[in-house]
Amino acid sequence: MMLRFIHIRVAGAVLPAFLAFAGVVHAHVVPNMTVEAEFGSMGDYALRINVDPRTFLAADPTALPPVPASWYRDQTPEQVAATHDKAQRYLVSSLGVLFNGKKTALPACKIQAMDGTDNTPLKAETQELHLLATVSGQMPEAATTFQIDFAKDANTSLILLQSQAGKTELRPQVVFPGETSRPFQLIQTTPAVAPPADSPPSKTSEIYVIIALSVACVAMIIGWVLLRRYRHHHRSHRRPGDGRM
Repeated sequence: MMLRFIHIRVAGAVLPAFLAFAGVVHAHVVPNMTVEAEFGSMGDYALRINVDPRTFLAADPTALPPVPASWYRDQTPEQVAATHDKAQRYLVSSLGVLFNGKKTALPACKIQAMDGTDNTPLKAETQELHLLATVSGQMPEAATTFQIDFAKDANTSLILLQSQAGKTELRPQVVFPGETSRPFQLIQTTPAVAPPADSPPSKTSEIYVIIALSVACVAMIIGWVLLRRYRHHHRSHRRPGDGRM
């Protein structure tokens, strides 16, 4: 099982924003992205990415307060699709997947809304909105390491959690824009080979069996006939009084 997303907020730089009614400086905490990478025993892998919408709604995420769930709920289906598309494009431009040091583009994600406080599905009382992006695929053959390449313009930090065969890496990695995570060693697995299925007996073998049984039956019949003839012949030639006391 994968660990639940760990929501870690890091204090960020202050953005001067003069409020019209107060004239005071106001700043918001810096959002971060959390990625859980899980590797299966059959060469499969899955990524779960916790995305704060502020990362793709503004060049400086600290300029926005946490996005309320009502912002998402009030959207039309077309607007929701546009939001998901914007999140997808942000993730593709920010994250690269590396196996054995070879970078590949992030596959298409499935995106759904969730509660940003406890990382559960969106509900009526949800206040802060986050998005959950999930990716699944097959590792390249002979893959021995996995890494995440984080783009320079990602505008946030990344927390990376990795596990394989139910064992989770004890120390999460913190990756900043422009960095690549340290290699995660993948366990080499050999797919189980199914034992060869018992081949059905050939027709030739069946014929041999039938012939053998037929020969055995004929031999038994001949033996029984010869035995009867022998007994009959022996009785017909027995002397009178033989066998009497």
